[in-house]
Amino acid sequence: MSRPTAPLALRGVVVAALALFLAVFGLQCGSDVAPSATTDVTLVMGVGTECAARLRSVTVQVETGDRIDLTETIPVASAAELPIARRISLSDPEGTKHRASATFDLARDDDTVSSETMFTEFPAGTMGVVPLSLPCVCIEHPCPTGYACEEKPPGSGTPACIPQINCGDGACVPGESCGSCLVDCPCNCGDDVCEGTETCANCPGDCGVCCGNGTCDTGFGENCANCDDDCGACCSNGKCDTNFGENCSNCSADCGACCGDGACNFGEKCSTCYDDCDCCGNDVCEAAEILCGACVEDCGACPACGDGVCQNFENHAKCPTDCPVACGNGTCSAGETKSNCPKDCGELCGNKSCGTGETCQSCAADCGACCGDGVCNFGETCLTCAQDCTGACCGNGSCETGETCMGCVADCGPKCGDGICHCSETVTCGADCVGFCGDGVCQPFETCLDCLQDCGACTGTCGDGTCTAKSENQCTCPADCGGKCPP
Repeated sequence: MSRPTAPLALRGVVVAALALFLAVFGLQCGSDVAPSATTDVTLVMGVGTECAARLRSVTVQVETGDRIDLTETIPVASAAELPIARRISLSDPEGTKHRASATFDLARDDDTVSSETMFTEFPAGTMGVVPLSLPCVCIEHPCPTGYACEEKPPGSGTPACIPQINCGDGACVPGESCGSCLVDCPCNCGDDVCEGTETCANCPGDCGVCCGNGTCDTGFGENCANCDDDCGACCSNGKCDTNFGENCSNCSADCGACCGDGACNFGEKCSTCYDDCDCCGNDVCEAAEILCGACVEDCGACPACGDGVCQNFENHAKCPTDCPVACGNGTCSAGETKSNCPKDCGELCGNKSCGTGETCQSCAADCGACCGDGVCNFGETCLTCAQDCTGACCGNGSCETGETCMGCVADCGPKCGDGICHCSETVTCGADCVGFCGDGVCQPFETCLDCLQDCGACTGTCGDGTCTAKSENQCTCPADCGGKCPP
């Protein structure tokens, strides 16, 4: 059953008493509460005049995290004892929050007692009065978790549930978010706000994509293999990242050269890397196997002692019939020939022994063919042996990287009359190159080396690190002048 409204006079007495108390202690709430190094607050508790006579006790509690700073139950004999005040001083680090609650026990018409709790939060350093007042209209007007009952507007007699920011109470109320209170408010990927536990990895829609943000987010799985924009290129970072597919074949700068690593892989073969690839037994007598005894399986057994030739593996002690006493002393003595003593008289091409002085060029029968051994030598060129001599190939009709009109006229040479003064036309093509040596002007294509009368005596030396005007240019000294000679 409803209780009659208290007379206005009685309502005025309680309100006036609360107002006087606040005036004496100095009300400093809301934006008027100034932060300080030490928290010093007075908690003021009361109820509306209409229900003041029903109040039996008030239990006040102040908590800081898991710590209880104050708990006290205060009996109330009459409305004249209201409001109730308790002062508390605390010292906590800046940013700490304190939570104060007041539980009001009120008598009901059936002589039972009902309890209503009000609470508030204030930061460490707060000074002044913190009110905890229960409007009568809020008695037995339950609010959901995270909300507190207030009379809105004051004096209207209408209860309203107002959200109370209290992180950790299990309720996500207006003013809280996953960024400020994840325990109450789970993050919502897709709300266009990057906050809380959301990252570019688990919520790119809100936080943007990781790769390209200028940070190598290794915690989100970024690395040089999947995001070189942020993490840099893998190759040439000083680490052989085999887990990213680097090896000696595609990144020798980090992983070293393939040939010589003891493994025959990445396209190596015995003709290009005999050290790693054991070719003996492939039925091909390779250049490195021709030496007698190196690979009997492919090249056959060494001739038996008595064939009249002192082979490299034979000496006088092992085979005196083939190797005279003097053979091996470094002198081609009487009776010694290339056939019976190649050690002293020089190798005989065709004895299946690639000896000193023999090469694939001078004796292919003993040393194997030059082209195909993986080395560009013995007069080989890119035109005669492309498989050994790789890279830019002057004379193949294509102006490739590294070739210029100065270095390879055959492939890159300009055409006189095309209106461009190329570096190789300065003397030969007056139609394209205006000016000439002796006209008194040091043209861009002239230097002191080829036109003393226009450019003067040479100063400086190519390789000294300084591009000397009128003496050096990109064509005559690219080491000092940088770049490469233009076509």
